[in-house]
Amino acid sequence: MIKLKVTRKQFNLANPDGFVDGKIPGKNIYAYVVLGFEKEYIPNPKDDPKTDYRIFFGCSVYYASSEQDLKDENFKLEEHNLTVIIYC
Repeated sequence: MIKLKVTRKQFNLANPDGFVDGKIPGKNIYAYVVLGFEKEYIPNPKDDPKTDYRIFFGCSVYYASSEQDLKDENFKLEEHNLTVIIYC
């Protein structure tokens, strides 16, 4: 499972079989995610109450080492069938 910080616009427009991109918190790693199916997000007690969260299953994730590599689709690694929590 990965968490991905996205823009408010991407968060609001995210839908199954769509995509989002953003940064993995605490690391200098960027990711492009093809979203799988969405389920209701069950809040964790450690979640920030001022932050919105959504959860998707069966996602494909493509990793880049910089924001420019992400824009250029210069991916270093890919993984499939992952659970991804997006937040903003």
